[in-house]
Amino acid sequence: MTQPTEARNDQQPAKSDDARHAREQAAEYDSPFASTELKLDDGTVIMVPPDPRLRLLDDDALIALDRLNLEIESYDRHPDIFIPEQKIKDRAGNEITLPSETRPGALKEPHRKTDPETGQQILLDPPYTVQVVQIALGPEDYARLRAGTINGRRGSCADVNRIWNEQGTALVKRQAADSKSDGSPGVLEGISPPDSE
Repeated sequence: MTQPTEARNDQQPAKSDDARHAREQAAEYDSPFASTELKLDDGTVIMVPPDPRLRLLDDDALIALDRLNLEIESYDRHPDIFIPEQKIKDRAGNEITLPSETRPGALKEPHRKTDPETGQQILLDPPYTVQVVQIALGPEDYARLRAGTINGRRGSCADVNRIWNEQGTALVKRQAADSKSDGSPGVLEGISPPDSE
């Protein structure tokens, strides 16, 4: 009978260190998942983590982001969208019936919540995009961003969102160039039949 062994500290990073470990590994291999330097005019460098949608933030930031996303679900939306049943054909020419569905309308912008009793609208303050950047950077780095300047203008969440957009573009290009990605050239091309046939 095998006895359980004690976990060694040098085996795997602790669960709370997983995001940090992934970011370090991404930086080592010049990955779009790596943190990116944002340099302020005074030379201060703020490390911008990957886009929060990739879920590579530390545990506390992920909790705060999930709370924000849960709260935003209760904000005002445009009317729901009804999509009737549709008949389409797959690549082989077989007809498929897609059932009708109702999708929730998009969130109204600027994000607001209407009090059902008074009709008073309350804006999400600060805006959602600002709160996401605050969560991703943390309070200290966000304060540094706002106190500093970039190319002579005050730093803002737009500077961080620009980095995230560039990372997203790099990721899309990388996927398109990867022969293992679905939809790119070479997927399952040139596979010979098994020897047993």
